[in-house]
Amino acid sequence: MHMTAMNSLRNLTRCRRSIHELLFSLQQSRQFVTVHTGIFNKISSHKKSSNIVHVPVNVNLPLTWSVCCYAKKAGKEKKGKISSKVVKVQLTQNEIGDILNLDSVKQSMQDVVDKLKDDYLHVLNIRTTTGAFERVVVHTDDGRFKLSQLAQIEKKSPQLIMVNMSSSPQYTKQVLKSLSETGMNVNPYMEKTTIFVPIPRVTREHREKLAKDAKKMFNQTKTHLDGLYAKHTKTVNSKKKTHSEDLIRNLNNMILDIKQERTAESEKLMEAKQKELLGE
Repeated sequence: MHMTAMNSLRNLTRCRRSIHELLFSLQQSRQFVTVHTGIFNKISSHKKSSNIVHVPVNVNLPLTWSVCCYAKKAGKEKKGKISSKVVKVQLTQNEIGDILNLDSVKQSMQDVVDKLKDDYLHVLNIRTTTGAFERVVVHTDDGRFKLSQLAQIEKKSPQLIMVNMSSSPQYTKQVLKSLSETGMNVNPYMEKTTIFVPIPRVTREHREKLAKDAKKMFNQTKTHLDGLYAKHTKTVNSKKKTHSEDLIRNLNNMILDIKQERTAESEKLMEAKQKELLGE
């Protein structure tokens, strides 16, 4: 019994010494030390906050206790969760080496945004003009062509556009399909080798339809940017065996930043176009 008591006393002494060393270390690093009131009911002279008691370093602690250490944080974030701020890493082409041409990545994504900008400017308008039809891209088995290369476009009246396909009758169906998918809210029909395109009157319904088409164009742009991101990161990840993990991760993050910036730019273009189309 005497030996057991002595061993317990020595263990208690070691435990208290370890506790005080821990608390002193935490105080030096400006950490908060808190304990639950269920354990320190006898400490009544210290400031309480709900069910938490802040204990100074020189308090004699009991053998059974619980300590929760929280890092100091600004704002209204919950205790116990340390916030992490992502710092953007900028790499030079020399650091990237032969993994990827970063300028080509930026340009490929900017080209997608520029196309959306061009379509908003020339294709998606309240009052459709012949110029908008001339820029329509037609996909054929022989390649991609502007409609102006395949047909003669004429405005027969303020409400009717005529597309003469007599010079390229073999592409009539492809032209009809492309016109239907322009987003200009038109319903073309064909008679022999001529395609007629009635121009909708400017109504509230017409404006709302164009605004929806603006959103559709933005979604297509977003999908295209996602595809480019997947393509470029696949190229980067294929170099993992010959380059450091940090370099690969940082480069992937840079490509993601570029994609997100171009997506945000595209969304702003869409919002501005929709306001214009709706007359807001």
